[in-house]
Amino acid sequence: MDTAGAGARHGEPAVLPNRLSAPAATHLPRVGWRRLSQGLIAGLALIALADGSLGLQALADDDGHDHGSQTGGSGGSGGSFHPIFQIPRTRGPYEVWLSDQANTQGFSALTPNGGYGGKIRIYDSADLKGNYPINNPFILDVSTDLFPNALETTLAEVSRLHGIRPSPDSRYMALNFVASGHLGIVDGDTKKPVCLFRTTGTITGRQNHMTFWNPKGNSLIVANQGGRILERIDVVRNPAGNVQEFVFNANASLDFVGGPGRITSQPIAVAMDSGGSVGCRVEGTVADNQPSLTPSGTNKQDSTNRPLNTVICPIPSSNGRHTFATLGGGGMFVVDHEVTPMAIVADYDKTVMAAAGCGGVEGKGYMHMNTGTSAPNASEFTIYRFGLDYPSASGLSTPTTTNSPLPIAVWKDPQNGQTLPGNNRDAHGMVVLGDELHAFDRVRNKVEVFALQAPWDVMEPSYSYDLTTTEACGSTLGAATDNDPTPDLGDISPDGDTIYMALRGPYPLTVTHAASGSCPGLGIIRRDPLTKQWQLTNVLPSSVLDYTDTKNLSDPHDVVVRRNTSYIEVPGPLPAAGAAMALAWSRRLRRRLGDRRG
Repeated sequence: MDTAGAGARHGEPAVLPNRLSAPAATHLPRVGWRRLSQGLIAGLALIALADGSLGLQALADDDGHDHGSQTGGSGGSGGSFHPIFQIPRTRGPYEVWLSDQANTQGFSALTPNGGYGGKIRIYDSADLKGNYPINNPFILDVSTDLFPNALETTLAEVSRLHGIRPSPDSRYMALNFVASGHLGIVDGDTKKPVCLFRTTGTITGRQNHMTFWNPKGNSLIVANQGGRILERIDVVRNPAGNVQEFVFNANASLDFVGGPGRITSQPIAVAMDSGGSVGCRVEGTVADNQPSLTPSGTNKQDSTNRPLNTVICPIPSSNGRHTFATLGGGGMFVVDHEVTPMAIVADYDKTVMAAAGCGGVEGKGYMHMNTGTSAPNASEFTIYRFGLDYPSASGLSTPTTTNSPLPIAVWKDPQNGQTLPGNNRDAHGMVVLGDELHAFDRVRNKVEVFALQAPWDVMEPSYSYDLTTTEACGSTLGAATDNDPTPDLGDISPDGDTIYMALRGPYPLTVTHAASGSCPGLGIIRRDPLTKQWQLTNVLPSSVLDYTDTKNLSDPHDVVVRRNTSYIEVPGPLPAAGAAMALAWSRRLRRRLGDRRG
């Protein structure tokens, strides 16, 4: 990857001179002045075009692999993108990061769908705002651009980019790889890698389904899904608040199964910052033979109450102390993640919390969780509201009680548990907009909206909307359906007027029984100013072609909004604006030259 080019597009704004020195203007002959003026006009117009139309053209070639001819860089299509066109200008106050799980490396006749890799598409808000958003993302290949030495240093290539989470200050981005068990840390400003971790290995595997930042910014909570362990990376800062180290605290890991012979390999840390300003290391050892009972005296995992303790989504609460960790086979643990080792302070079984919950978002002082379908042809759409008043681990002076305290409110779709081929329900992504909770259904392309207001012990949808009504979603290569958005995870613009949503593709790599869609890419959902109804207004398509160029393998899973910490408001990069600026400088120089000659 041309790191200079990558930093240029998202670095400091271009700085133009505010004047030329008097001697330079005095000694220019008339013909020389004319050529300089013409050159200045052409140069500034080219800069404007480069950040606009030329950059757009270069990034439009997004086929994903180029059949083995990739050379890295940001274009992701065999080096078709030329970093010279990445102008050092930050045009918008925020960015939208889209994770694509599709493989981008290892394509051959024998492996037509590739073997590893993935893409990050980074959209500038200046391109997204307005009636006609521009599909002009900055693209990073997670293998060639970010972690090219993953196999050498961690014994596995990075694979299946499942999600991205920004730090509370938006400086760092956590990249989660569900197949290979990696966690990558990337500097949000420079787009350069900082750390690469790999989770603990157990007899049931090692993964990283999702990682969430503690709202305090002092740790990351890692869902080692296959390993059935909750893990923690500590963020060490200097007195000024700048990050000094990311430390995989192996002593903090909490085994959700327990018992002897579980741990097969320890976590790995690799420092990627060539400047050495941020360290990355493992501290301690993940303990084997951890307790197999919860504080209530029940088995952490058993065939009756919690049959499969794969960690799905660990959602930290705003108090910065507790994590709500959902389980693959049903149930949930509330964990005190501040202590070492981390500790369960409340446990729930599958009679309270159904299987495979992943949506989790806090709003109005309550934690909202959901559960969706966990198997083919099984309908499941449930929303839970929990309180936040849980004790710290040090405050557990007496044994707890299973399933206590119960959720404050629960809403279950009447068709839950039914077999409805082609028409099941699957609750997954959720966002909070003001006084509303929007809960997305991957199968029916429907959004249920719940009012966040009293009475808090009652939950009923206040209204719903359908993402297919505008027909903004079409189809793509290999898709068996049309106008099938299949929304997954999403986020909200800082001004609260737009929902950005990852839309799945026709060849989903995770949750294949519920996540097949027809228009992979970035979905833009806005509220109609007249009807006040939310609707899918635009889809910015994404593409990763297979080896035969007959299937679009792109499979976006997560979208997050990152506030642009290096943003400085500057004029937009329209060619006309560039030409006008050049003309203004040209006239000023001519006047100055005339004054000195007169």
